[in-house]
Amino acid sequence: MQVAAADPAADFALVVGLRNSHDRTFPAGLVLGASVFVCDNLSFSGEVGLARRHTAHVGRDLPQLVGRAIAGLGDLRRRQEERFARYRQHELTDGAAHDLVVRGLDARVVPVTRLPLVLREWREPRPPEFREGRTAWRLFNAFTEGLKGNLDALPRRTQALHGLLDAACGLAADRD
Repeated sequence: MQVAAADPAADFALVVGLRNSHDRTFPAGLVLGASVFVCDNLSFSGEVGLARRHTAHVGRDLPQLVGRAIAGLGDLRRRQEERFARYRQHELTDGAAHDLVVRGLDARVVPVTRLPLVLREWREPRPPEFREGRTAWRLFNAFTEGLKGNLDALPRRTQALHGLLDAACGLAADRD
């Protein structure tokens, strides 16, 4: 479920994923984030997650757990807005961008077969809104073109991409 944004023109949306099982074979769960994956093959991931086994007090405990997770949505949205603002401000040379692309390969953000696409999108972005400036935002969007396709790996790869670009933009130290 996509959470309504305060600003409809925002560049991202937060998503809530839910799962449960009638036969109690796996715990009731909730994941939150910008990159959430819920699949019928039991893949279930996001930036923030919680799970609660089906024990005697699940009905009592689950509302509080969900409440705490939902309360964190505002902070998650604020951090994402700050992240994207920093990406837009952080200028990159071609050499720095190429180094980050190689480090993205090392961090398994994208497979080697997708590197030409990422570089092509960095050099000549198809969407006109990414043609202005040579920033981490432009590189982020070039990488996201290369991430398309493998939905099962998307949450992990997106988190690795944020780790890579956060460090390049000086955000990693700010968050600890």
